[in-house]
Amino acid sequence: MDQTAAQRQNYDRMAKAIAMTPYMRHLAMEFVEAEEGYAKLKMTYQKQNSTYGEALHGGAISSLIDTTGAMAAWTTAEIMTPKYFGSTVGINVNYLSAAIGEDIFAEGRVLKRGKEIIYSDVRVTNGEGKLLAQGTVVYRIIEREAKE
Repeated sequence: MDQTAAQRQNYDRMAKAIAMTPYMRHLAMEFVEAEEGYAKLKMTYQKQNSTYGEALHGGAISSLIDTTGAMAAWTTAEIMTPKYFGSTVGINVNYLSAAIGEDIFAEGRVLKRGKEIIYSDVRVTNGEGKLLAQGTVVYRIIEREAKE
């Protein structure tokens, strides 16, 4: 896959945004990779994010789905620049199997990109590829008007 310098710079900013955001850092999220319309993140297992049975809490999984869907959306615009602003406007999560004391991975793919609204499908798996959760994220990115 050939990436342009601008794409690589945007993906570097995406990784930086995840590393710098306190909540994402608290949940041990890491940027893995991205390409146009696609993003992959990892969440390292931490006991403080689990239930009594060492199952990763659903809220942590939901947060990973939200963030991954947003990062997939950001592959279509320049993250961390004053030109754009974005936020999640909707999320739906389906829990399919428990993550017991293990790291998980989320892969988000843009399903449709409108003028401002981006729909992404996110799949969460463990290291062996077992599907643990699936979600959809509706994200809005607006282009700010240039200040004169």
